[in-house]
Parts: sequence; C-alpha cells; structure tokens
Amino acid sequence: MQEALEKDPDIQIITFAHVLGNPPDIDKLMSLVREHDLILLEDCCDALGSTFDGNPLGSFGLMSSCSFYPAHHITCGEGGLITCNNEQVEKVIRSIRDWGRGCFCIGKQNITECGACGTRFSEWLPSIPGEVFDHKYVYEEVGYNLKPIEVQASMLLAQLDKFDEISRLRKRNYQLLFDIFSPYEEYFHLPRPQLKADVNWFAFPLTIRENSPFKRSDMCQYLESKKIQTRPYFAGNILVQPAYSHLIGDLQLKDFPMANFITTNTFFLGTSPVITEEQISYIKEMVDSFMRNYHE
Repeated sequence: MQEALEKDPDIQIITFAHVLGNPPDIDKLMSLVREHDLILLEDCCDALGSTFDGNPLGSFGLMSSCSFYPAHHITCGEGGLITCNNEQVEKVIRSIRDWGRGCFCIGKQNITECGACGTRFSEWLPSIPGEVFDHKYVYEEVGYNLKPIEVQASMLLAQLDKFDEISRLRKRNYQLLFDIFSPYEEYFHLPRPQLKADVNWFAFPLTIRENSPFKRSDMCQYLESKKIQTRPYFAGNILVQPAYSHLIGDLQLKDFPMANFITTNTFFLGTSPVITEEQISYIKEMVDSFMRNYHE
C-alpha cells in the first residue's frame, strides 16, 4: 500500500474490507491515512462485533458499511447499514437511501406545516424562481428506495439481545475448525487473529499452500460430496470475473499476484452459530479421511 501511495499521489480514498471479521494492522493503516491525508471507508460487512485494540471495527474511517444478509452475523433478510462520523455526509447518505430527497429534518418531527426547520414551504426549486414548494419532495440527489421496514428492524432488535451468544458460538466454531486443520498446516495457510484484534469470525478461511499435493478443487469437491458446504473467497480478483474483465485496461493480471493466488487457492467453511459441535466432529472425520491420502 505504501508503494502504491508513493507511486500515485492522486490517491485520496482507501476502501478496506475486514476479511471474514479479521482486521489488518489498523495502527499501520491509520498511520498511512494520516500521512497521506486519505479518506478511509471501512467494509465491515463480515466484521460486526470484531474489535481492534478495544475499538469496534467501523469506528476508524469516515464511513463504514455492515451487511444484514442472511449468512451474516445478524440478519433482517437483506439490507445493511452505513455509519459515519460527519453530519454533512450523513445527510447525503440519508438522501441517497430515500429517493434522493433534499429534506434535512432528520429524526425530527417534520410533519407540521413549517417542518422542524421552519422553512418547509419555500422557494426550493432554482429552476422555477418564485415558486413555493414542499421541501419534503425536492430531490437533490439521484437516489434509491433503500429504507428498512419495521419488521426487519424487529428481527434485528431480537438478535441484538442474543448477540453475545452468537459471538461466543462463532468463536467456538472457529477454534474447533482451527484444531481440525492445525495438524495439516504444512498444506494450508491457517487464519489467525490480527495482533490486538478480537475477531467475531464470519467464517473460517483456508488457503492451499503452493507446495500442497492437492488443489482447492480437490478438497472442496470432496467436502461437498460429503454434504459439507464450501465457498471460494467470493469473487477473488474481481478483474478476472467476466462482468469486470473489460476494466483491466493498462493493468496486467500479473500485477496482482496475491489476489490471483487467493482466487485459485482460498476457500472457507462456515462458523455460523447454528453449526453444532456434533456437525464439526463430522467435518473432522471427513477432513482426516481426505488428508490420509497425503499426510503420514
């Protein structure tokens, strides 16, 4: 990252995903942010409940995102949230999620004639001078209808009461899986928490080492045949995906060796709290059975 920043002084924003709940070295990252006067956007979709040095992930950047997709730490069926630490940015975010409306009486009673601002009915349309218009229906951004509904909020509130137990079970399942694969570390890069991090594991990632006698596809297809679900590390290097390959331009795929390696060698298993110790014992049996072909 340091090399890229020095090579291109026009870089202004860093977007960083806390992979499966495990952060980077935040101290080093924030040092670069301050040194180069950057905006940090945190992707915390995998990282709800994870901390670094006692601080929640998502509290370091200007904005952070979190996902409530069904497979994530807590869910409302779909959707997510954005947090920020800037009042003006908050107004823009709220506008974009609300069809692009310009009304800024956020969280206040604005159903009265004048609204909370006292100027609800004013000359809000520059294109029609002198025309009085309701600010609640002035659109200043190209926005979307992304508002959650009360049923979704109720689902999330119920799960928040269980969040400590959800986290405990995810951490337990991570440790049980770690114990399964640690005897075979010569074949895998195992996931370990970043120093100073308390990780609420979204999943258990494994990367096949270069010298392993088997490929990722060998192990994943074996596990799937035993009814154990696996996932690649999402899209991997997004530039190899058909929808995005036209964006390569002057870039070369060889310039992204780690992203390419992860695309072909990384997969993960679930740590969901609904996975039982009995089920993980079955995973151990199947992994040991697979590894007997390669490990003495």
